[in-house]
Amino acid sequence: MGNAKEIIVAVMQDVQGVAKSNKNTSQGFNFRGIDAVLNAVGPSLRKHGGFIIPEIVDKQAETVLAKNGGALNVVRLTVAYTIMGTEGDGVTGVVASEAFDSGDKATAKAMSVALRTFLIQMLALPTDEPDPDEFNYELGAKPDLEGKSVEELRELYLKAQASGADKTTLNKIKDLATQLDGETK
Repeated sequence: MGNAKEIIVAVMQDVQGVAKSNKNTSQGFNFRGIDAVLNAVGPSLRKHGGFIIPEIVDKQAETVLAKNGGALNVVRLTVAYTIMGTEGDGVTGVVASEAFDSGDKATAKAMSVALRTFLIQMLALPTDEPDPDEFNYELGAKPDLEGKSVEELRELYLKAQASGADKTTLNKIKDLATQLDGETK
């Protein structure tokens, strides 16, 4: 029991890390799911008298086209989480998250991602991921859209979307495809 900072330090001492025991079978990588993080952190947080209050600071939602042609709901959140101490004080951290879902669960998924991210960062839970500085990324030129067929533009749109292209680029591709599709009819 104590103030929020003391509770955070006590939880950090109790929880030394969370293994990446979940596997993404479609993309072949290991990850730490929200249940693994909560199962590790929750008992210690309760033992020391702390609890967490979430607040959605910003929410953006849109529907996009999936690779298979179906609709996907995309939710992007900025969430402030406050770890409260027994003395009524709190320590707040803000995280961003994103989730996709073909049904009505995109917001719930984004909240789970946000909470997991917050706990990993606030409690400095070690990862066994490679250091991001180990990789170099070189940007190529923006794709030349002129002279492409509607089908080529649709394929390019899906690739750009999957790689996280910005909305301006996606809209430019979509607008050109729509314009070209109207000309061919």
